[in-house]
Amino acid sequence: MKTKLTITLLLIFIAKFCLAQRNFIKGKLITANKDTLSGYIDYKEWIKSPLEIFFKREITQPSFVYSSTELSGFVIDFNQETYTSLSFAIEKLPRNGSKIAFPSLGAYYSRPKKLTQKNAFVRVLSAGKATLYHFVDKDSEEHFLIKQGATLEPLVYHIIETGNQTAKIKQYQIQLSEKLADACKKLSIQSIDYYAKDMKKLIDSYNDCFKIILKPELARNSLGRWEYGVIAGAGYSRIKHIISTSTPPNYVYVQGNGNITPAGGVFMNYVFARGRGKFAIQNEVHTYALKSTATDIESRFRYDIRYLGIQNLFRYTFYIGKPSIYLLGGISNAFIVNDRSVVEDIDGGKSELVSAFDRKSEQGLIAGLGVRGKRLMLEARGCWGNGFSADVLSIAPTNRYELLAKWNFGPVQQ
Repeated sequence: MKTKLTITLLLIFIAKFCLAQRNFIKGKLITANKDTLSGYIDYKEWIKSPLEIFFKREITQPSFVYSSTELSGFVIDFNQETYTSLSFAIEKLPRNGSKIAFPSLGAYYSRPKKLTQKNAFVRVLSAGKATLYHFVDKDSEEHFLIKQGATLEPLVYHIIETGNQTAKIKQYQIQLSEKLADACKKLSIQSIDYYAKDMKKLIDSYNDCFKIILKPELARNSLGRWEYGVIAGAGYSRIKHIISTSTPPNYVYVQGNGNITPAGGVFMNYVFARGRGKFAIQNEVHTYALKSTATDIESRFRYDIRYLGIQNLFRYTFYIGKPSIYLLGGISNAFIVNDRSVVEDIDGGKSELVSAFDRKSEQGLIAGLGVRGKRLMLEARGCWGNGFSADVLSIAPTNRYELLAKWNFGPVQQ
């Protein structure tokens, strides 16, 4: 009970410590006069297009708020995520939830258009001869805008109701066919969907036809990256040994004492580009020990076992900052590589347990919380395993808790 309480309090402490940190990361402001100011931007991983941002020149200084009407834009350093301040008008017909109803398609095309003026920081998805912007309004509906020369045009996509039918008006395909008519190759405009990934791919393909020098670096992290390094730490485990007997109920529970033992290994993780680096697969060759003494009325079991195994985990970074916080979960499959366990009888006899084990492996589920800086990662984990088997009719499940430090020698986000 004390161990579980300690682990819980530790996890709460780590979470509160990290969440208390402001998420200011390195970035650049582009002023209304096109000057560039380097400093720190409060990076909120905007799902909806921001109307204002917080900026400070030095990390120790107070921050100032800037609206989209005061700046030309800003850039996040670590992934070159670029936003531009735009003023534009769009026609808002809801695509989610209740749709606007028209008696017929003719009524839709002859409708009086009600345009809404917007001012916001919009994300630059592609830049070149054509620049594609991504705007997400307060209702989480996406809008795309394309700019060629001095002309900025919203790409129109409406979903309406006509009688008992739903009509998808993909006017943006006609607009793109006209805008991109001078492409050096055939573009799949008629099959393009109104999604950021698809629209970016199309405009990137168009821009590849032209030699443009003034093109912002937007794709530094367009590909995933590998992390690799070493692991060192300590684990705490206890055994509840279930021993078969010849008398009913044919088993007894024996609780072993707990011990702290060293743990370590190596890792190779893959961080996906999708989701801005939030998602990763962790693969580890991990070694840990189980050391405990359990006693029943007839014998004393002294376990001293070293495992080597593979751990496959999924990592989700839910708070990106300095430091970042992530959750992880997965499975472990380990085998006994060294065993010095013995059993002592009440009459003083002693024998090794190594040859008595029927199953010399352990499978388990892992969950944990981690904190990462630039290269250093700290993780608190719990592992619930099925333990080893001393004979055909007995098992020894284990609960293990670990504190691990990991050092990444691979590429890092700047």
